[in-house]
Amino acid sequence: MKALYLATALALLILFGARDAYAQTQQPGLKMTAEVVGRRYCAGGSLNILQLSVRLRYRNEGGRKLILYRGKNFFYQTKIRGVGAGGRQYEVVVTNSRYNDAEAEDVNTRRPSGAFVTLPPGGTYEDGVVIGVGVTRAGSERLSNTIAPGEHTLQIVASSWYESRKLAEELRGRWQGSGLLWIDPVATEPLKFDIGDAAPAAACR
Repeated sequence: MKALYLATALALLILFGARDAYAQTQQPGLKMTAEVVGRRYCAGGSLNILQLSVRLRYRNEGGRKLILYRGKNFFYQTKIRGVGAGGRQYEVVVTNSRYNDAEAEDVNTRRPSGAFVTLPPGGTYEDGVVIGVGVTRAGSERLSNTIAPGEHTLQIVASSWYESRKLAEELRGRWQGSGLLWIDPVATEPLKFDIGDAAPAAACR
């Protein structure tokens, strides 16, 4: 449990402690785009619940090969922005993780292992994440960490590396003949989506 806690804390520091991550990651190199491919809207006890299935597409827009981590351990931060009562803008931040320590994942190898994918210039790789958020019912006051019915934007920041920065730099040097190991967080541009005023058709299970 201690190892899991330390690894989780480290990944969160790498992902969310980076200054202006969105601005940093929009330079030529790796670009991530998001597409909502599924949604589930159901009625909970005191709140409605919205689940969005989002497809993430990574594209190498640089001029050299990129080595991208695609293993078991990812952390995502989702920023949902909307307009509440009185026209005031609000932001809800949802943190998602996909972490599996059931089997050791050796990333410190001579060459990139199966935990990585190499993208040539113009190459793409797809992944996905499910985002869940509470929705305040129409006519009710919006609660903390929930969103209200209406139009919103969604932006995802995703980790690209969960181990230490020191190991990443060592692997970059070791693997430079195969490409550049990408270790910085990547962010999508804000994506619009809408939640109508109608009540969900079914109760949550």
